[in-house]
Amino acid sequence: MKYLLLTTLLTSTLIIADDHTEPNYSKFQANYFFSCPNEPACGAAFDELMNSPEIKAQKYEAGLSRISMQGYPNITHSINFYYKSAERFQKAGEVFSSSPAFGKFGQDMAAAGAEPYYNNLTSYLIAEGDGRGANFGVTFVDQVSNPASYFPAFKKMAAEMFEESFGGEAYLLRQQHLGGGNVTHSVSVYFNSSSEVLEFLSNYQSTPQFNEFLNEAGDTFKSVRSYMEQVLLQYNPD
Repeated sequence: MKYLLLTTLLTSTLIIADDHTEPNYSKFQANYFFSCPNEPACGAAFDELMNSPEIKAQKYEAGLSRISMQGYPNITHSINFYYKSAERFQKAGEVFSSSPAFGKFGQDMAAAGAEPYYNNLTSYLIAEGDGRGANFGVTFVDQVSNPASYFPAFKKMAAEMFEESFGGEAYLLRQQHLGGGNVTHSVSVYFNSSSEVLEFLSNYQSTPQFNEFLNEAGDTFKSVRSYMEQVLLQYNPD
C-alpha cells in the first residue's frame, strides 16, 4: 500500500520537462542525507513544503531522491537544493528560517521517523551531457589529491564515454566545500533506468576511455564510497 501511495504522489507532482534547450546547472548544491522508514510520508511532507505558498513563490530547484546500495543502513534518501548564486543561497536560509511551512515540515518528517545523517555543500565543476529527465544515477565519492591532473582526465573520459552504448546521459563532477570526512569531490552519472545503471557498472571499467583515465589520473584520487540514486520528486528543474 505504501508504494501505491508513493506512486500516486509522484504521478501528481513529478516535474521533468522544461523549455531550456541546454541544461542550466546551478552553481551551489545543498545536500541533506537522512533515513526515512516511511517513504510515502516523507515524500508527502516534502511535497507539502515545496507547494506551500511562501516556498513555492521562490521557485527553488529541488529534489527528493532514494539512495540505495551505499553501504550505510542509516541513509535511505536525500533532499537536494540547487542555487544559481551565493546570494540565492543566503536568501533561501532567510526564507526557510521564517517559514511556518518549514517548521511543519520538520515536525512531519519527525513523525514519519526520519533521522538526519549528514549534509554537505557542493558545486559543479564539469558537466558533460544532459541529465534532465534521467532520474537514475550512480555517484562515486572521492578524495582527490591532485585536481590539476584529475580534472582534465575526467573531462576527456566523460566526453568520450558517450560513444559507448551504456555511456549514460550525463556526467557531473562536483567539488565538496563543506561536509564531514575526507571527501573532496564526487562524480555522478545519470541514466533513464536502473537497468542502464547496472549495464554501465558492468562495463565501464573495461573501456579504453576509463583505462586512459586511470593512466592519467589513477594515483590522484581515492574512492571513499559510492551509491545508487533515483529521483522521486523534482521541482523547477533547469
